[in-house]
Amino acid sequence: MKSRDVRQVWSIAAAVVLLFLGPSILGVGGSILGAKFASLFFSEDQPVESDYLSLSVKLMLENAELREMAAKSRLYRSMLSYTRMPEVTALVGRVMYRSEGLIRGDLVIDRGTDHGIYSGAVCITSRGLVGIVTSVESTSSTIVPITSPAIHVSCITATTGSLGILGSEANGRLFLEYVDSSSLPLVGETVLTSRFGGVYPEGIVVGKVEEIAEGARGLDLSLEVTPAVEFERVNEVLILLSEDSGE
Repeated sequence: MKSRDVRQVWSIAAAVVLLFLGPSILGVGGSILGAKFASLFFSEDQPVESDYLSLSVKLMLENAELREMAAKSRLYRSMLSYTRMPEVTALVGRVMYRSEGLIRGDLVIDRGTDHGIYSGAVCITSRGLVGIVTSVESTSSTIVPITSPAIHVSCITATTGSLGILGSEANGRLFLEYVDSSSLPLVGETVLTSRFGGVYPEGIVVGKVEEIAEGARGLDLSLEVTPAVEFERVNEVLILLSEDSGE
């Protein structure tokens, strides 16, 4: 038999063998290779690694919670830095809803007499003065904001020391009225609560002077004030409680 014929016979025989045994051979080989790759990624130490992973996730969540608490602590310290009231405690209250609108509406918070809140307590945020508590229930209180025409605050400008009474129009715009023209107030200077009102602690930020105009009597000035607080975004307040309030 010629060598060419011999090669053809061996080729036919190999084809027959692969036809019947190929799937089994590939299956065994695939199983071996699969087990080899699985051993690289899923070793016997997998439960230990899983424990480490769970611990890492737990630590990440705890760190996030601690960072949030630290941020709130800085925020509350910032709130308190606005006032120089010597004997005061502070309580955080969350705004549950507004009685009328986002800017002029009264704010109802989740703190009341059960928490030591009393009528006349001053409320602030990290930006500045919000308003004053006017009515109190056992677990809730109503805050009237300074954008309400019912509220008047004795204020002073930080740079020139111009004194006046802060009030608002029906649309919520703030004005510092009865300012002595000789005090020469400046546009852009900060407006603070003054010590002359007897209700609000001095030094709380109220806003900035936006515009200066002649007063209604022609003998004084009227300063339009842009409030420091964005009343439509107030979700949390700090209530300042005087220790000698006689609760």
